Amino acid sequence: MDEQKDIQKQDNMAEPEMNAEALPQQPTLEAADDDDDYVATAEEMEAFIRERREKEKEENKEDRENKTDVFGEYAAPENSIDPYLDPDPTLPWVKYEEDLFLSRGCKRCPISYVPVSNTETCSCSKVTSTNWMRGIRQPGGTQFDCVEVRFKNNRKDFFRLPDGLDVTEGDVVAVEGMPGHDIGIVSLTGEVCRIQMKKRRVDPASENVKKLFRRAKSTDIERWAESLKNEHEALLKTRRIAQDLNLEMKVNDVEYQGDNAKAIFYYTADDRVDFRQLIKVLASEFQVRIEMKQIGVRQEAGKVGGLGTCGRELCCSTWLTNFKSVTTGAAKIQQILPNPQKLAGQCGKLKCCLNFEVEVYADALKKFPPANTPIRFKKGLALYKKTDVFRGIMWYAYEGENELHAIPAERVKEIIEMNRNQEYPENLEAFQVELMSNAALAQETNSAEFERELRRMADDLGESDSKADTKSDNRRDRRGDDRRPRGNDRRQRNADHGGERGGERRDRRGPDQRQRTGDQRQRTPQQPNAEGGQPQSRDEQRPRNNNRHPRNNRRNDKREQ
Repeated sequence: MDEQKDIQKQDNMAEPEMNAEALPQQPTLEAADDDDDYVATAEEMEAFIRERREKEKEENKEDRENKTDVFGEYAAPENSIDPYLDPDPTLPWVKYEEDLFLSRGCKRCPISYVPVSNTETCSCSKVTSTNWMRGIRQPGGTQFDCVEVRFKNNRKDFFRLPDGLDVTEGDVVAVEGMPGHDIGIVSLTGEVCRIQMKKRRVDPASENVKKLFRRAKSTDIERWAESLKNEHEALLKTRRIAQDLNLEMKVNDVEYQGDNAKAIFYYTADDRVDFRQLIKVLASEFQVRIEMKQIGVRQEAGKVGGLGTCGRELCCSTWLTNFKSVTTGAAKIQQILPNPQKLAGQCGKLKCCLNFEVEVYADALKKFPPANTPIRFKKGLALYKKTDVFRGIMWYAYEGENELHAIPAERVKEIIEMNRNQEYPENLEAFQVELMSNAALAQETNSAEFERELRRMADDLGESDSKADTKSDNRRDRRGDDRRPRGNDRRQRNADHGGERGGERRDRRGPDQRQRTGDQRQRTPQQPNAEGGQPQSRDEQRPRNNNRHPRNNRRNDKREQ
């Protein structure tokens, strides 16, 4: 027994050695696809991922080389951040190029002695003007000798015409500059220009009015176009120089003169700025005469332009020229919450549109009782919360509660008068009114307008019928009363003259005759013939009376002959 146990132990010891020899070498990652139990090492996985990435790069490179377009080769960005923001690789890449003449009032470089069209000027102009007296000749034949000329953005000025020169709106002209000459587009002429000069407090007879030299020649326009190309680069350099000089200012815009002899730099600053060193650096850098102009933040928004919260272009860049001071009182009058983020425009100041409707709200509030006036009830004291001006509603809530109650302004006046007489109503709910939503209110307004329109159409129709009746009565009066009555008039006349006779005739008819008459009026179905043939038609059932007219009698006589 002991010998057998020793032999089994030896066999068990030898078995693992044979298995170890029989096992093959560890398979690679490529051979591991057939063996599900195999787990690759970290080094093998890194090598495999590296190979896959290299293959993908080669494939993408081949695709980009093979992908051509009619507009040229296109290569999509390699590091894409957001697939929704990247351009479509199947479409050509469109590069936007800003036109330098858009800020001058035209879409392209104008041609010498060819005026710019009114449509083009109005679509590209900031603070555009409309000549509502165009085409109207002035009495006496003398034309106003001053015109308004516009330059970059919203800069305009008035110039005097030389003797014998007649210009129209849209002409590109050369005007007097400081020094040299400038190029602009005529925006107003005639009496409207006189009104604008009076509005700007400019005396047309003053010697300070600059001169207009001539219409711009082709050489003037070419030099003007070359000077415009330097504005963007000059703006960037000026901002960099001002930052290096540690000047607390913001350069907003640069405008070159038409002859490229002077440049105007517009800037905004909170405090006074000593820019003497800046002018020296700019003069040596650009080799032109430098002029610095400080503007406010509202003028800056008008020059730069943009879209407001309403979705339209800014008022200061399209039509608004006079900037009135806007205070928070205008927002309080219009019952607007004092939220600086919503009340401020792109310039950082209060919106200019807050002044547009202040007077209307102020007139409407005169009918309201004093605001912030508490009213007392037997249930408790009610405090004022807010007002809807155009609905004429005031909201109150009990002291210590948040539930609002809508009360008409007239009822609030009554309650205040009762409190003065030491009379206190029962509760606030007795004076509350139920308000409709804005959608329901708009629907009710539309239905009311529709009813008013229908009522107006009915009134117009009634007036036309009455006019027609009046005309017919006038015709009858002209013809006389001895004419033969017809239709309803004949029946009425017979009823008037033979009423008794007609009444006797109606009385003689009994109910059986009336029933028989009603049955005859009903349409009877077609009955078959006595011989069993086809049913008779309605014409066959009812005999014809051809003797009603003498013409039919003549026809019957001819047939007998």
